[in-house]
Amino acid sequence: MVITIDGAAGVGKSSTAKELAKRLGYQYFDTGAMYRAVTFYFLAESVDLESNNQVTKSLDSIKLHIDFSFEKEMRIFLNDKDISLKIRSQEVTNTVSTVSAIKEVRDKMVKIQRSFAENGNFVVEGRDIGTVVFPDAEHKFFLQADYDVRAKRRLADFEKINEAKNINEIKRDLEKRDKYDSTRKLSPLKIPNNATIVDTTFCSFDDQVNQILKQIEKKNER
Repeated sequence: MVITIDGAAGVGKSSTAKELAKRLGYQYFDTGAMYRAVTFYFLAESVDLESNNQVTKSLDSIKLHIDFSFEKEMRIFLNDKDISLKIRSQEVTNTVSTVSAIKEVRDKMVKIQRSFAENGNFVVEGRDIGTVVFPDAEHKFFLQADYDVRAKRRLADFEKINEAKNINEIKRDLEKRDKYDSTRKLSPLKIPNNATIVDTTFCSFDDQVNQILKQIEKKNER
């Protein structure tokens, strides 16, 4: 079974999906990390994102491996190197929306994502999981929160990797990325059909996880 968690940056997708997976005994799958890994590679290799030829050749050189064996976490390996922390840099964050909007990149990532989740139970988070990757998932959720709360959460993420950031700058970046992600032609960020909306602005962490668990239990009882 696949449970999808969609939403913009800083709404609590990752933390919620991890805890949900832990409580249900499912695997946690962060699809955004895959796009970050590709972005990391493109930046390291100075790939011209406007060149279809360079993008296609670079994609052929990428081998992604995801290790789901770590508790509450997944590790992502690019060409046999663990880059799980490196993909969280501001440089990658600034470019990942552009990379993820490239059709060739998205087609390859969606194919890989579906293949990973063919067998087993997964809580999958991203921006187009319930709309494109697993549109027929039985349980779909869309998380949202106001910009101030999201900016504080993103600031905490940057502090974990010792990257100094200004909260107002983070807020502007979030607004800019939301506009880009929601208006792009390919797999835009939007609420999936039949998804349950969960606003995490004023929720405690336990409350938002419990809301989702109750919805799953309620639907399973039908």
